[in-house]
Amino acid sequence: MSGAEVLAAPGQNDDRPLVIFGTGALSSLAWYVFTHDSPREVAGFAVDASHRRGMQSLHGLPVVDFEDVAARFPPDAFAISIPTGWTRMNALRADRFLAARAAGYAFASYVSSRALVWPDLELGANCMIHDGAIVQPYTRIGDNCIVRSGAHVSHHCTIADHCFIAARAVIAGEVTVGEGCVLGANCTLRDGVSLSAGCFVGAGAVLARNTDKPGLYLGSPARWRGDAQV
Repeated sequence: MSGAEVLAAPGQNDDRPLVIFGTGALSSLAWYVFTHDSPREVAGFAVDASHRRGMQSLHGLPVVDFEDVAARFPPDAFAISIPTGWTRMNALRADRFLAARAAGYAFASYVSSRALVWPDLELGANCMIHDGAIVQPYTRIGDNCIVRSGAHVSHHCTIADHCFIAARAVIAGEVTVGEGCVLGANCTLRDGVSLSAGCFVGAGAVLARNTDKPGLYLGSPARWRGDAQV
């Protein structure tokens, strides 16, 4: 079984084995879905030396310092996946994505075979679309984005780079989501709205108007509540 086919960024759907960044739950999940629902082989894991804490292996595969990953898994022979969550408003994932790109790595994206997507979906590098997600036609998802299980992204939407869309979030048609946004579980974005970069729409919130500044948006209707300290 393998994931769905989309208009993927160049180089990310080749057959090079993968190294996965991180050793937490989402990195373990990435290992599982790549192993069981894609043709890609996972060769190992890399994590910041300060967070490795002596770990030598995960799922029977070697764990190396991210600072030394190119020596153990050179970018001409391996691709990389960076599936970490929305830590620091996606900044951790963005920083490691840019570092891996600068080192010359190609990225692997994953689209679950259990997701409902269309062949014209424009999908950036290092993206993950999980089981049960729906992404309708004429939608573009930028680099380094995660769409969790059961999320709904409607038609003619644009999702900028480095975004995280949590489980069961609903994005109506013709919505624009700015760079580095986090959409919490079960939130709803009304059709046609635009989110500025760096917005955190809290779980269950209903956003019916454009946002003009970054920060935390809560409630129904959602209102700005201050800086997003996450």
